Amino acid sequence: MTGPVPRVRRDEVRRRLLDAAAVVFAERGYQAARLDEIAHAAGFTKGAVYSNFAGKHALLAELIDQHVRTEFAVNADEIRARNRPDQALEDIAGAFAAGIVEEGTWTRLLVEIAQQAGHDADVREVYVGVRRTLRDELAAALTKAFDELGIELAVPAQQLALTLQSLRLGLALEHGTDPEQADLAAIRAVFTDTLRGLTR
Repeated sequence: MTGPVPRVRRDEVRRRLLDAAAVVFAERGYQAARLDEIAHAAGFTKGAVYSNFAGKHALLAELIDQHVRTEFAVNADEIRARNRPDQALEDIAGAFAAGIVEEGTWTRLLVEIAQQAGHDADVREVYVGVRRTLRDELAAALTKAFDELGIELAVPAQQLALTLQSLRLGLALEHGTDPEQADLAAIRAVFTDTLRGLTR
C-alpha cells in the first residue's frame, strides 16, 4: 500500500507549467501551441493551467516578463563586469543585438505575440501591461546606468526605452527574414548609432 500522493505546491505547479510552455511555444509557435500539450508536458491536466493562468496569452505574457527581466539582469551584470565606461554605449548595443541574434526562439515569440496583440483584444490587454512594465524598468535601468557613467540623455528616458523596444521588434523581424544583411554586426551598429544620437 502506498500513501497519498503529496500535493504539488502552487509555486512548483506554476514553474513547471512555465517551463513546459517555453518548450512547447518554442517548438510549435504561439498560435499552434495547445494548452493540453503544455499541461501534459508539465505533468498536469489542462485544469492546472486555468487554475494558475487566465489562458494561453497570460502564460506567454508571464514567460516574456520572466525572460526579459532575466536578460536585463544578466546584461547589466556583464556590462558592469567589463568596466569599460568609454565603450558603454557599444556594450549596451551589443547586448541588445545579441539578444536578437542568439536567442532566435524568444525573438520569434516576441514578434508573434506582438502581431497577435494587434487583432486580439485579450492578448493585447495582457501583452500591453507587460510591455509597459518592462519599458518602465528599462527606462529606470538606463537612467541609473547613464548617471553612473556620466552620460547625459538627450531625450526622456521613457522615450529612449520605447525607441529601443521598437527597434528590437523591428530588427528581430528583419533578422528573421533576412539574416544575411540584418546580421549581428548590422544590428549592433543600428543600436550603437541610435544610442549615440540620443545621448550626450
